[in-house]
Amino acid sequence: MYGPLSHRQLLPIMVIFLTVVAHSAGAEGLDRVESPPNGVEVTEPIQPAAAFPMGRIDPVPVEPEYDPLFDDYDEALEEPEIYDPLEPGNRAVYGFNRQVDRFVFGPVTSTYRKAVPGSARRSIRRVFLNLNAPIYMMNNLLQLRLLDAVETLGAFTMNLTFGIGGLFDTADGIRCELKPADFGQTMALFGVGAGPYLVIPVLGPTTTRDGIGWVIDRAFHPLTYVLGIPVQLMWGGGHGVAYREEVADGLAALQESSIDSYAVMRSAYAQARDRAISEARAERGLGSDPEEDAFAQAPEL
Repeated sequence: MYGPLSHRQLLPIMVIFLTVVAHSAGAEGLDRVESPPNGVEVTEPIQPAAAFPMGRIDPVPVEPEYDPLFDDYDEALEEPEIYDPLEPGNRAVYGFNRQVDRFVFGPVTSTYRKAVPGSARRSIRRVFLNLNAPIYMMNNLLQLRLLDAVETLGAFTMNLTFGIGGLFDTADGIRCELKPADFGQTMALFGVGAGPYLVIPVLGPTTTRDGIGWVIDRAFHPLTYVLGIPVQLMWGGGHGVAYREEVADGLAALQESSIDSYAVMRSAYAQARDRAISEARAERGLGSDPEEDAFAQAPEL
């Protein structure tokens, strides 16, 4: 009645048959795995071998993701405390300086930025930087950084003559640049401690060591003995406005985003000074530990 089945008719039947057989075998295997022997207590579920072909897999501990906010906060907590025994008075002076900055330096800086193009402002900053070259040279010599002193002298000469006083950085063409250094940094290399943190009216943050260094640096500068006090005040004010304009955006962002801007400014100043001193020590090959310096025997100020 029925003839032999063709290949097309046999194929679906074979697929159905194999599926039923595989399902039955899998169910039987699961029954064997999930059914513990008599008298054996199972404390955790046993995973079927079909789910884990290579055997049981223990959970792998996951490393916490990097969070820049909290990681930076943890690093800040690990920073050593800054010696600030005069903090109440310093905070009062800092508040006064903020008001001076708001009503005097802020408007002057804003007007200066609007009136003077960016390229001209950069040239003015180079002039003030170049005028400080005698201070850099003297401190490089005191720090025994002889090559830096020679390079500073070459850059100063090039910029003063061919660069019209520093308006143009002609020394860059011969790969010669100023190497900033100050007497506070020099004293640090000889082991003098920073001393208490101070906030000076109008001038801003410093330490006992760096404040004394600033006064001595003025004695290193030839123009101190040539220019009158009014001219020196104008020179210092112009330098202050030029520097204030350079850091205006970062300073505004810091004051607006910080809960305690005094503490942030204090930390930023300390880190900047530590970095400058560490770089000077590296130039002398002294390493980062002050105790490695043979001259590091002076007491704290």
